[in-house]
Amino acid sequence: MKRIDTSSSLAAETILEYHRVGRLPRLPIPELESFVQTWIFFGLLTEILGDLFVPSQYVTTAPSAGLHESHDRVLNTRQLVPTVRIWKDQVHKSDNTEDEKCRQYEHIAACLQLASTVLSAVKSDARPDFNHQVRSSMASVGELLSLATNQAYAISDDSKENRCPGIWKLFYDDPRYTEQLLDNGCSACDIPRIRNLSIFVQTYHFLLWMDRGVPTTKHQRCTDKNCRADQIVLGEYTTKHQQDGCQCTDFHIDVKEVIRILSRDQLPLLQIIPGAHPGELCVDIVEAKPDTIYVAISHVWADGLGNPDCNALPLCQLQYLYDSTKVYFKTQTSEQSDQRVLIWIDTLLVPVRPPEAKMLGLKQIKTPYVNALHVLVLDSTLQRKDVKGLSPQEVCMRIFTTGWMRRLWTLQEGALPSKLWFKFKDFRVNLDAMATEAMEEIWGKDIDKDFSRSGLIGDVSILRGNLRNFFHAAEGLPAPNLMSVDNALEFRSVSVATDEPILIAGLLNLDLELRLNDSVESRMQRLWSLISSVPNGIPTNILFFRGRRLPQTGYRWAPISLLSSNQGHDGSIYRRGAHSTGHLTPKGLNVRLSAFSTVTMASAPRGAPKNPGALFSNPEIIPILCRSDEADWFFVRGKYTDPNEGSNRIGATVRAVLEKTSQTKRILLASAPDRGGYTSALLVHDSVDTEPIGPARVASDMMIEICMQNRLNQIPIEAVYQASRSLLDDEITAQYANLAVQEEEQQRQSPAYANLEPVLDRKIWALAQDINMPILTDVASPQHNDRWMHQLGALMVSFYLGHYYELGPMLPSETEWCVD
Repeated sequence: MKRIDTSSSLAAETILEYHRVGRLPRLPIPELESFVQTWIFFGLLTEILGDLFVPSQYVTTAPSAGLHESHDRVLNTRQLVPTVRIWKDQVHKSDNTEDEKCRQYEHIAACLQLASTVLSAVKSDARPDFNHQVRSSMASVGELLSLATNQAYAISDDSKENRCPGIWKLFYDDPRYTEQLLDNGCSACDIPRIRNLSIFVQTYHFLLWMDRGVPTTKHQRCTDKNCRADQIVLGEYTTKHQQDGCQCTDFHIDVKEVIRILSRDQLPLLQIIPGAHPGELCVDIVEAKPDTIYVAISHVWADGLGNPDCNALPLCQLQYLYDSTKVYFKTQTSEQSDQRVLIWIDTLLVPVRPPEAKMLGLKQIKTPYVNALHVLVLDSTLQRKDVKGLSPQEVCMRIFTTGWMRRLWTLQEGALPSKLWFKFKDFRVNLDAMATEAMEEIWGKDIDKDFSRSGLIGDVSILRGNLRNFFHAAEGLPAPNLMSVDNALEFRSVSVATDEPILIAGLLNLDLELRLNDSVESRMQRLWSLISSVPNGIPTNILFFRGRRLPQTGYRWAPISLLSSNQGHDGSIYRRGAHSTGHLTPKGLNVRLSAFSTVTMASAPRGAPKNPGALFSNPEIIPILCRSDEADWFFVRGKYTDPNEGSNRIGATVRAVLEKTSQTKRILLASAPDRGGYTSALLVHDSVDTEPIGPARVASDMMIEICMQNRLNQIPIEAVYQASRSLLDDEITAQYANLAVQEEEQQRQSPAYANLEPVLDRKIWALAQDINMPILTDVASPQHNDRWMHQLGALMVSFYLGHYYELGPMLPSETEWCVD
């Protein structure tokens, strides 16, 4: 914890001032850090715990870094959880009326909301030098108090009555956490998944210190975009033996027998019986009957159990499969194992070739996991770890952070079976039973919930549900829909793009027709047609999903993939906006959305230069600004699909799209614009064949985001705009207009034209200085005043030359559109 100073000169009025102007004052960092600790830690605990909070119990000393025999005062939270438990018990036993308890809860929740707001300001208010440890520590305390408060007043964290903030993890962001994850065996590309795996600080902190059990050298070649250790390159793939150096031969399956069984729409199984001598196995292909008991194997090919060239595995792997599954075939009357085991594994029982035979296997790909009595997951990281000594919570989190959880095929393999097992080094674990044990250990009866770990268990429950609730949800939960799929697909990947629609259709119980030599575009088109017919079919927000779209007419609104790992981890369909449903038609998706009725580039003074002087040497330094008919200002930015594209390149792209066609441009909005926050939107233009009756037909141009400026920015932008308008009546505008009668090239070479440029520059500078009003000075950093004046001047030139866009009236949310 950062050294503290409880005598901070800042008072609560600073927070109220933040609410008024939208940012914290420009204070020295040590003073701001001291204030945050004093106000959030000591202030919140005093306000909530009252006399139970004794400040001296939370302050201790620690040796100063680099100073001999010197000590700093630091925070110590050893007494925090026991004290909060006493407070929670007192609230439960209180004889206060329900109205009194309600007022108390509302007051505490308001204090926590204010603390969350301050941490958000410190994070986003251009203060990168603020100590990350202070912010992370305060976030931990805030989350603990939020969870405890909801439990004390019997409010569910996910209920509408919850008033306590639940976004504390956003502030838990010390850069050293990345190094911690890498040291514990994470791949660089897996770090975003670990960060987003949890909702709660408790879970993220738990994962930071959980050793993955793999050597750090495994991921040395990985990048933040690609895990090369788990990447499969089919032409370079090598099937592994159980032990390095093993020289056993491969067992090749009787592919003709497998194809014969598949051709009869039946399921082939691998029957393994120990031979007469140690290490000898008798292997046959048998046809599954309706009452056949067998174990289906789920694995990731990166662990070495795959074979892209033929249906074969080393004999040592067959022996391992036998040893791993024979426990499931014990008789009911004896402890002795039945010598025979029946197994299904894709490497041996989905033909590699010919293509027609492989298609037969893919058409039945759900059947093995639906009908199996048990599905056993083999993951290399789990098989190196003993379960003994691990808490149920750690066992669950180890499962949820495996490489197996990153693959798309394994989502279906984990969702379908009635009994899903994971093999550890010393034991096998049933996921549903382990998750239940983990939740019951922490939650127990509601009054006895352990709030110090309830966030962790909340995440365990969510992660288990994302995998298992497709086909094994508790009674009363809704049937799986596209939202369920969207949540479950996050951070998963697949090697073959045409496999994705197969898996999505399987999760939604849709019968997707498979065809030889099918393209991903045609399969996805058929998938979207099927999705449109199910309850809560295609959400309107699909229009605002970031990523590539299908090229087919009538489907150009539809994503070609839903895998968020391909969208920079920001592709969720349901991330923003209302969850209404669209209606698929042959010409596009019919939706109801609010929109800016038009977006047009402002006009420039006749004859004025396009880019005069050093003030405006690069038009891309000015953000894309739009002004509504109600004088509100908006920033617009493109949502790019390639994370390597820069903001300037995107800005130029948005301008190019806005100026590309003569058709009317509009902006469809995912939700009503919110001051200070970006709203997902879609830039569209009117189709040439729009019909007079029915929804307006529009064609999508590109994904954008639009932000209504807060009051702090709105006032100076409008002031600069009005000042630029005054130039329209200035004599220099008339002089440019007089020169405009010449040919453009002659005009540019004219001495009179060249002489006007410095005049315009001087007028811009003079106006910028005149409007440097107090509110503009407050916004600018004093040490950057020259830069601030330059920005004012550049913005004024932008407005004068019409380098902004005018928005037509906003249409209501019930306006109908047909989007292609």
